[in-house]
Parts: sequence; structure tokens; C-alpha cells
Amino acid sequence: MKLKKPDFWDYKKPNLISYLLFPLSLITLLINKFKNILTKKNLKIKTICVGNIYLGGTGKTSVSLKLNSILKNFGFKTAFIKKDYSDQIDEQRLLKKNGKLFTDKSRINALSEAIKNDVQIAILDDGLQEKKLNYDISFVCFNIENWIGNGLLLPAGPLRENLDSLKKYDAVFLNGNDEDILEIKREIKKYNNNLNIFTSKYTPLENPEISKNNNYL
Repeated sequence: MKLKKPDFWDYKKPNLISYLLFPLSLITLLINKFKNILTKKNLKIKTICVGNIYLGGTGKTSVSLKLNSILKNFGFKTAFIKKDYSDQIDEQRLLKKNGKLFTDKSRINALSEAIKNDVQIAILDDGLQEKKLNYDISFVCFNIENWIGNGLLLPAGPLRENLDSLKKYDAVFLNGNDEDILEIKREIKKYNNNLNIFTSKYTPLENPEISKNNNYL
């Protein structure tokens, strides 16, 4: 279910509402700790997880599409894995347009179907919240403009996990439009100095019906 993100989540500092909700954020922290001690499964397929710890659009699907294109160029048989949410039909259509897509209420079931179809590498779009699986590679995406918002966990802020969780991931993608990201990089390195950091920017695709030389409202 899609929720309207409250404005105070993206304030640079917590406000009064954030502090009032902070005790509930401790519940999120406890849930995360419990999930992290669950027994994790290793399936007979290579997996790349592209996710986020900030609740909202961070460019996960765009990164997934690019990774799929690169891997296909190397000759690998790939597929996208996405949990079946009724409010993410647009993302599913976009992934299906660019490759094989397996969806299910359970990501593990979707991966099992990919294995039956001899898929070599599965790309999980938005899978970091699946704590029952061991991924071969895990990427975290951030939108540079929003970064971590007010820095607090749900519901006091927009974070599913603290930045301390960056210790267990392999790389970060910072997606934006050439913003100054030196301070963000320094912050990330505090938690994982060996973490690879990649940056990308949004560029409009060519469309024969739209000219870049015209102005549009």
C-alpha cells in the first residue's frame, strides 16, 4: 500500500513531530534486530539485490535495468525478481518490457520459478527487506536530494534501517543530478570505509514526439 510521505521526514533535522514519534521508532529498531538473526537461505542461483533503506523513490528500478543490460551483454541469462504488490504495476511493466520478470507474494517462490527456467543471475528489485535470503551482492540506492531525510527510523523518519546497516552491503548508488555529494560520501565512509560508491544522474531519453528544443508545461 502506497502512503503519502509526510514532509517532516525530509527536513534536515527532526522536528517536534519526529521526537514525539521517536519511541515508535524503537519498535522498528527491535524488529530489524530480530529479522537479522533469522536463519537465511542460500538458493542455487546467483542473486543481486538492489534496494534501499530510505522509504521512497531512490532509483532502484533504473539501477536494476542497467545491471540487467550489462549482464545480458556478457551473455548471462538474467531475470528480474519482484515481490507482487498491487500498487507497483508500473514498475512490473517496466521490468517486463526489458527482460524476464518473476513475481510472487514470496520472493523465495519467485526465485524458485527462475531456477526452474534456468536463469543464471536474478536481479531483485527492492529486496533488502527480505531477511530470509543470503544475496551474493547487495546494493543500496539513495536519492541525493533527499539522502536520509531527518535521519530517523520509521515512523519518526523515512529510514527502514540505520546507516550502521551499510556495513553489511557491497555498494551504494547515489542517484541525482550532479549535486554536491562530498559530505554524503564522507558520512557513508564513517560506517564502511571499503564500501564502493557509484553516482548517476537522470537524463531524458530521446522521444520522436518530443523535442528538447521546445518548452513544455
